[in-house]
Amino acid sequence: MKDSVINPPVSRADIGYFSGLGVSVVHNEEQLEAKFNVDALGKYHGSAQVALFPTSTLQVSDILTYCNQRGISVVTQGGNSGVCGGAIAHQGEVILSLRDMNKVRDMDVISGVLVAESGCVLEDLDNYAQKQGYTVPVDLGARKKCMIGGNVSTNAGGLRYLRYGSMHGSVLGLEVVLPDGRILDSLFTLKKDASGYDIKQLFIGAEGTLGVVTAVAISLAPKPRASQLAVLGLQDFSKIQRAFVLARQNLGEIVSAFEFWEKRCNELVVEYESYDSPLSNSHEFYVLIETRGSCLRHDMEKLDTFLECLRGEELIDESRVVRDAEDMDKTWLFRSQMAHAHSKSGHMHVYDFSLPSKHQYELLVAVKGHLEQAGLYGKPGMPVSDVTIFGHVGDDNIHLQVIAQEFGGVVEEAMEPWVYEWVGSHGGSVAAEHGLGSHKGQFLKYSKSPVLIETMKSIKQLLDPKNIMNPGKHVSRA
Repeated sequence: MKDSVINPPVSRADIGYFSGLGVSVVHNEEQLEAKFNVDALGKYHGSAQVALFPTSTLQVSDILTYCNQRGISVVTQGGNSGVCGGAIAHQGEVILSLRDMNKVRDMDVISGVLVAESGCVLEDLDNYAQKQGYTVPVDLGARKKCMIGGNVSTNAGGLRYLRYGSMHGSVLGLEVVLPDGRILDSLFTLKKDASGYDIKQLFIGAEGTLGVVTAVAISLAPKPRASQLAVLGLQDFSKIQRAFVLARQNLGEIVSAFEFWEKRCNELVVEYESYDSPLSNSHEFYVLIETRGSCLRHDMEKLDTFLECLRGEELIDESRVVRDAEDMDKTWLFRSQMAHAHSKSGHMHVYDFSLPSKHQYELLVAVKGHLEQAGLYGKPGMPVSDVTIFGHVGDDNIHLQVIAQEFGGVVEEAMEPWVYEWVGSHGGSVAAEHGLGSHKGQFLKYSKSPVLIETMKSIKQLLDPKNIMNPGKHVSRA
């Protein structure tokens, strides 16, 4: 499936058919280039000539039936907030945008289960859930733009994975249109169901290669009655690891996030986003801890005890507790804008790995040494200006940023496949939460066995024998 797919040009007759379904059609080159043919970082550019905007599952079914018969390839797109090129039509495929499928179909306030269409923006969905006393268990920096269908299709992790887990655990059911147009109705809302294969799991993280997710049933979490943050300044990565152990022991069930970033990340947010640093002094490392519970007094006592433990072991040099709602939002915004600040500072080669905690800082040292040895980093004017890490402690997810003068070129040649080999040899995964997209499938072999890769390919072949769904991406590149 590595072979490129040659798409027949979309004809006027095709556009007429789509329009006849009542589907909005965009085939203006300027509109497509500005909104649909470029990814969030400006790294991946597409060549789609047509974008379709269905408003119902039946319309999606009719579109895929027609495209499958005609051999027209399709790329599904939601908020287009991804950074791996997975939602970009690189080969002139038709873009199927789900932005107009944005209704909440049902909300059970007793069981806490919400059924929503895939085009619902994550932040809007969470605002809706909070009015009912619940919260959506996934939260991302791109919450204002990303959509729940894309969150499912990339198996998004996010800021509170430590507390709420993955989409594989939160999603109870899916409605999916298969490549041949058949509607797979597994939109169950039951929390326990042992009747046969759990087919929905195939589509979580499939990135639109097996079908189009049109609706999601998701188990919500109770809206917390009490929240607070603690920002810590530390001088050594090993102290972050010890602090995390103590957080699990002392904060227990109320800890919902444990984020870290290094000094240079902090400086970039201050410089390019014009935000105040969350701490008064400069530190080699920063940690952001969030607790969510039902009794503020109880949670305050636990956090105070935890901070005393940190001070007792001389792990932290500075700390700040944030309990005001507005200040908490500002503090989270500082963390959420970290990737955006990096992208403003240059061309950001972003790597999203799962890696055992004991190797995370080692990765940063190894990458800097590798690029210095290649003559690309370490002195003013060299192709690489910055190499940084930040991530989600507790779920092994680390983000590595290499800021260069351009995308691709000598920097990418030096980094790839070297960095993927390094991560695989240290027990890591080449993709933690951003997905494989159009680029990383070729590196899957460094963290997955040949039998596992062949099994994934066989599933793709079974469900999409004509290879019309997001061709040339994901496992197809392996």
